[in-house]
Amino acid sequence: MSRYLYGASVQGIQEFIFKTNKLQEIVGASEIVKNISKLFEENFQADEILLNAAGNIKALFYSKEECEKAVLEFSKMVMQQAYGITISQAVVKIERNKATQNEIDELERKLKIQRNKPSIPLDLSINLMKLNPSTAKPMVNKDEDRATSQKLKAYQKFLDDNPRNKEFKNISDFSNAKNKIAVIHIDGNGLGQLIPNLKKEYNLELSEFSKKLDAATKKAFSDARDESMSIREIVLGGDDVTVICNANDALRFTKNFLENFERETQNSFTKLTACAGIAYCNEKYPFHYAVDLAEELCGVAKKHSERESSCLMFHNIQSSNFQSWEKFVEDELTIKNDEQTIRCDFGAYYLNKEGEATIQNFINTLEAYRCDGSPISRLRNWLSELYKNDTNAKNLLHRINQVTQEKAIWNCEIMDKNLKFFNKELSNDNLIVDKDGKKKTPIYDILQILSITEAQK
Repeated sequence: MSRYLYGASVQGIQEFIFKTNKLQEIVGASEIVKNISKLFEENFQADEILLNAAGNIKALFYSKEECEKAVLEFSKMVMQQAYGITISQAVVKIERNKATQNEIDELERKLKIQRNKPSIPLDLSINLMKLNPSTAKPMVNKDEDRATSQKLKAYQKFLDDNPRNKEFKNISDFSNAKNKIAVIHIDGNGLGQLIPNLKKEYNLELSEFSKKLDAATKKAFSDARDESMSIREIVLGGDDVTVICNANDALRFTKNFLENFERETQNSFTKLTACAGIAYCNEKYPFHYAVDLAEELCGVAKKHSERESSCLMFHNIQSSNFQSWEKFVEDELTIKNDEQTIRCDFGAYYLNKEGEATIQNFINTLEAYRCDGSPISRLRNWLSELYKNDTNAKNLLHRINQVTQEKAIWNCEIMDKNLKFFNKELSNDNLIVDKDGKKKTPIYDILQILSITEAQK
């Protein structure tokens, strides 16, 4: 008897959630997206759900009628409950009770074709309609379009259902005393290679694996935060995490999450690693640009680690015309003086990979440079001099170290050892080392985090 492998893929989630800088709308949109998975499970009688996370659904129907019902009604339900989101669907007819990897690949191929077909949004406007100036969508009441209204209602429902949850009404509620927030994007490594071998190597069906992975990610998130942190998940499902938090908490939370994710997946099936991107920005910076950068930095970290080890990249956005990380490195993070070319992007920073700078060592170095008597302000002058003349920069560094030792407030010997933990070639006298086939210095990374965060109490 024939069976039907059904797949659905939701598009436009990022734009739906992040097109505004109003936190209540962002949280409401996040809650709407979370409920899409519940919407499918509550309204359609799939015989087996293989995957249901992050806007991706795969299910097995034994009944042709039930599958047809899902195809006809599910997209309508989703688009009506989340104006601005579109959904692609596909079905593959199979002859067994279990889908093979080839059949799943065929479903993905069909979904990709459907995703490339244009769809008409439900909130399409014509010239006679009054538009919301913030979204350019037709208004349904005095100051809201349909999507905004849905998001605000979902936000209020979230507060009603979670009365003990710490309420954040505005993005500024997350910012530190320097008006800085952080957007963090985290993504698991190597799932594409793992999934085809689930049954053979781990005796797991895709549905069971999806549930275990989702549970491990949520447990890792829950254990990574503590009561002192100002943090809110925006996307949390499968191996995909996007959060907004106080800039002071970003490094500590991300390190905790990566550790927990490795531990929880190890306890559930096999140890997985993950990479993260942290975009620091002003509380008024366009939120969707910060999300885009966090995702790009996560991709840079994945490339550096070859998708094998847990690590992170970060950047503090200071310019309104930030275009791409690659261009920024070329234009702003590359020093070319009269003798050498030095790069200021010292990452990625790893959880525990031997021979690489670790997140904990970076945090230790930050706190050491934060101490009284630290030469960090003079090192800013050294970095500026490095752009002009290499010899003058070396002489200045020597003078900085000499003055610091004479004052005897700051322990130079301990810092020297700390820098060698960070990278064995680093020292107070040598802040430029060979790394990734280039000359690099960590001072820019240290300076930018010190300038936007406060000391941990």
